[in-house]
Amino acid sequence: MEFYRNLIIEKAKKMIREGYHNFTEISDILGYTSIHYFSRAFKKATGMTPSEYAISVKMKI
Repeated sequence: MEFYRNLIIEKAKKMIREGYHNFTEISDILGYTSIHYFSRAFKKATGMTPSEYAISVKMKI
């Protein structure tokens, strides 16, 4: 189960980097029941919220 969660989070990170979808769309596409649950799961896995991750990616460019 953890392997599957990691795959989903990696997909979310890729989608955030690509910038084509907002966080609500990403959470829906990946099967989360709410943006809040997605955000909590993302932070638990990465140590950052989706917004913090997006900012960190933009700063590296």
